[in-house]
Order: sequence, then structure tokens, then C-alpha cells
Amino acid sequence: MRRPVALALALTLILGVAGLAGGVWWFGVRPAQQLDAALARITAGFSSGEVSDEDFLQPASEQVAAIYAGMGALRPTVTVAGEPRPTQPGEMSTDLAWSWVIHEGKPAWEYTTPLVMVREGDAWKARYHPALVAPGLAEGEVLRATRRTPPRASVLGEAGQPIATNTAAWRLGVDKTLTDAATAVDSAGKLAAELGLDEAAFVERVRKAGPRAFIEARILRQHDTADRELARKAQQWIGVRAIETTFPLGRTSSFLRPILGYVSDATAEQVEKSGGAIRAGDLVGRGGLQEARNHVLAGTTGFLIAIVDPEEEDREVFRVDELPGTDVWTTINVPLQERAEALLAPIGSASALVMLRPSDGSVLVAASGPGGGGLSTATLGQYAPGSTMKIVTALAMLRAGATPDTLVECYDGYVVDGYRFDNWAGYPASALGQVPLREAFAWSCNSAFLVQADALGVDALVDAAGSLGLTAEPNLVVGGFLGSVPTDGTPAETAGAMIGQGRVLASPLGMATVAASVAAQKTVSPVLVEEPGRAAAAPATPLTAGEAAALRELMRGVVTGGTASALGSLGDVAAKTGTASWGPAPVKYHGWVVATRGDLAVAAFVEDATGSSDAVALASALLGATA
Repeated sequence: MRRPVALALALTLILGVAGLAGGVWWFGVRPAQQLDAALARITAGFSSGEVSDEDFLQPASEQVAAIYAGMGALRPTVTVAGEPRPTQPGEMSTDLAWSWVIHEGKPAWEYTTPLVMVREGDAWKARYHPALVAPGLAEGEVLRATRRTPPRASVLGEAGQPIATNTAAWRLGVDKTLTDAATAVDSAGKLAAELGLDEAAFVERVRKAGPRAFIEARILRQHDTADRELARKAQQWIGVRAIETTFPLGRTSSFLRPILGYVSDATAEQVEKSGGAIRAGDLVGRGGLQEARNHVLAGTTGFLIAIVDPEEEDREVFRVDELPGTDVWTTINVPLQERAEALLAPIGSASALVMLRPSDGSVLVAASGPGGGGLSTATLGQYAPGSTMKIVTALAMLRAGATPDTLVECYDGYVVDGYRFDNWAGYPASALGQVPLREAFAWSCNSAFLVQADALGVDALVDAAGSLGLTAEPNLVVGGFLGSVPTDGTPAETAGAMIGQGRVLASPLGMATVAASVAAQKTVSPVLVEEPGRAAAAPATPLTAGEAAALRELMRGVVTGGTASALGSLGDVAAKTGTASWGPAPVKYHGWVVATRGDLAVAAFVEDATGSSDAVALASALLGATA
């Protein structure tokens, strides 16, 4: 009978021990888990800027939101800095570690704040006070981050002349606070018409804007006479206003524009792609050098963080200094570029003038006429180069054993695969028949070069083009195209390539490079911005001094007794003219010329020309400006 009693006592003892263990777990382990969970919620809330009042003894969410409001998109990373420690019954203390990354790669704003957790029933809650968010923060005070943007650096010419720099300007637009909505819309239409803007689109922008909005139409230069007159005239319309500002602008609205690009507010796409380096409202480069070297020109933004009291008095607590941008030096000769652009201004079709310095490949001029519709015809145009390509073909012939005195056959017309190639209208009869290569080159006889398609093959032409720099990848920083020589095609296309027709293409920059290589007696790679490590690949077959001397002899004959005699008054000039037919009937012609004098090489191009004489006149005027 004693065994049941003993069993009952043992069971009671076991249950008592289990109950004691459960109590230890409930009063020890469970509260610790609750404390950890509360700390996790609080640190996550501070990291996002959205805390829950349920985790605090006092309401905190609105105060935290107000403190963070002045920090913009910046948010901290908040963690528990150490193990919670008991300070009195039902109270634990620890520290929070705060880290605000203001700018990637720069020191973060880091500090710790003391946190007191109080047990309230089965939950743990934090004791809130403003200094929990930042040391020294008092009631009613907030944080404010001010982004510090350095002045944009300049794009400079070869002698340090500014091509694009911070310029005194006006922001011209419609200020809706100055008038009623209907009048603002009416004035918007007048302003758009005056500026040549899309009238309907600008009017709609003004219509949709808020009643206190300023809708910018254009940036005007204060130093420009035409812009000053435009600002004066436009402000006669009610609601139109010109606001003084400083803005990164080119010398004029058109100067080097296709290559330079421009500066404007960052697009949403640029902001997204920047990984935080660019923010909404930043000024960034759009197109050309301004975009390609935006990271150099813009510098690095900084931040200043301050505590601001209700009276708007502030005290600085942290800053990341901004780093100014660095000027981008180009090889452009500003006076010559201005002269070239003035020469091209009246030409209705696409046109270009390019000038290189053969000794180092510097691009001194890269001017594109307005007929190109904003395209950099000088560096991106792709056109049949016409007879300027005969410089390349002549090099292939020299490599095959020809000399300037080698006799070649010159016919009035030549048929390849059913396609007839004629000489240019006015070709002298005295230069027909069996003539020296120098004479065929000087007068640009087509048949003498067409037959090289069979004699040399297209591979020899490709090799010669590479030696003269025509088919290399341009080394410009911005996009560019020099030339291409296809290795396939019909017999007529292959023959046509020998005289710059068929499917062979070149830009004015590419043909200037060919001429520059002859003058330098080496393969030239054009350079617009000198930067370490930017070197062009060497051609498969380097140009030799002997080959270059023979080519220059041929080109000199074009001036002394050939199609470019109009350049003779400029001194020791060597040249090659060219025309290339294009388009459906009636046939139109591209006009070309390349020329060298001393350490200068020029290419002139007119898309819709009467002949090469149009290009010769342009090259003559530009070379004349260098005398």
C-alpha cells in the first residue's frame, strides 16, 4: 500500500520541478525574446523613418517624421550597439548606433544615442526623447540636410578659351503668379512662336502648371545682343518674365553644339541610372562632351547637416565637403571654329569643315553646318567620299609597284558589269589616253583607278585605308565615325569603291585623317580630348615615309596642275578634290576636298553641291584664316 503514496509524491515533485522550469522560462527567456523583438521593430522604424507609437511610452511617430522631413531621401542605418543591461527593476538600457551615408565613398555621419526600454505588462517599450534620434536634438528641433552642389567646371579650347562655362543668363518663361490663367496661356503662345518652340506643347505645359508655377521656355545669354533684345521684347507680354541666373552655357547657342552637347535638369532615366550620384533637380550634361564627361565637369556634391530650431536658427552637426569639377580641355581652336561655322552658316544642305594638326592628331576644327539638322556632320556623317578616296587607292597602287610616273590608261568612260562610270563633266581631253599616274590623279581620271579593282583587289584597298587611318575607331571621347570599306559587293560596287563610290563611306573627319596621315608621314589618329591611356590601335600595315612622300607629290600636282588650282594662292598646298553622285534622278553630288599645308590638314564637304568647287571655296577660306 506504500507504493501508491511514493508514486504520488514523486509525481508531485516532478510536476513541481516542471512548473519551476516553466516559470524560469516565462519570467526569463520570454521577456528577453520580447525585448529583442521590440528593439528590432524600433531600429527598423528609425532606419525607415516610420516608427510605431506602440513601441514607445510617449507618442513618437509624428515627431520622428518631422525630424526626418528635412533630410529628404536620406535615411540612416540603425542598429543596437550593445547587449541590453538592467538599470532598475523592469528597465533595460542600451545604445543605438546610427550611420547616415550622405555620399557613397565619403565618411558617413555616425554616432550613438542612449535608449531606455521599460517593461509594461508583457511588452517592452522605449522611452522617447528627441536626443534619441541625434545627440543634442531638443524638443521642437529637426534635422535638415542641405545638398551642396559645386559650380560646374568648364569645357575649354586648346588655348584655354572657354567653350562652355558658367555664364550670366536669364531664365525666360511664363510666371503664372503675374497674371490670370487665360492671359498666361495667351502669352505662352506668343513666346513659343517668337522662340520657334512647339507652340501647342508649350501652351499645354503652361495650361497644366499650377497657379504659382514658373514655366521656363529658354535660357538666354546676358552678353549676347540678340538674346538681350529677345528678353526685352518677350517681357512686353503679360506674365512673361526673365529671371537672372548663372548657367553652364556654350559660347553661343550653336557653337560646337553637336559635339559639345548642353546642360539641363537631369531626366528621370539619368537619375535612375546614376545609382544615387545624380538626384532630381541636378544639372547634368545631355549629349556630346557635356554628357560624356559629366562626372568630370560636375564634380561631387556635398552635404551639410544641421539641427534647426523653431525659429529657423541652425547649428551644423556634420558636413561632407563638395569637390569641384575639373575643366575638360579640348584641342579646338576657338577662332578657327568660329570662322568655320560662319562659312557653313548659309549652306542649306548638310556641310562640314574639319581641320587637324597632323603632328599630334589634334582636332582644331569640327564644324557642322545647320543643314545637317543638329547632327555632327563633321564627325558622324557617313557619305561616299568620291575621288578623295583616290588617295587611298593610290597608296595601294604604290605598294603594288607603281610610282607617280607609271603610265595608266585613262578613258572617257568605263563600264563594269554593265554599269558605266564617266569622268566629271569638263574633264580635259588632253589628259585622256596613256598618261602618268600623277596626271590621272591631278585631273581625277576614273578609269585609271576603277581598273585597280581587278589588278589589286579589295583587300589591298582595305589595307591602304587602314594605313591612312580611315577605318580606325575614332579616339574622340564622344561618338565618331571615320570610314568603312566593305570587303563584299558586286563587281560594280567593288570598282566604285576605288573612286569613293559604291558602298565605301567616310566622314569629313575620316578624310581629314587621310590627308593628315600623308602630311605627318605616319598613321594619324584624331584626338579631341587628350587623356592618359587613350591611344589608337596601330594599323596592320604602317604608313611609311616614302609612301607618304609619293602621295604628297601626287596631291601637290592637284594644286599646281589639276582640279584644285584655286588653292594655289595659299602657298605650298597639297590637295585632292572629289565628287560623289547620290540620290535618285536627277542625280545630285557631294562636293569634297582635302588639303594640307604645313602642319594643317583640312577636309571640306557639302552634301548637295554643284561640284567639288563648293568644297574648295570653303577649304580655301578656312586655310586663309590661318595665314
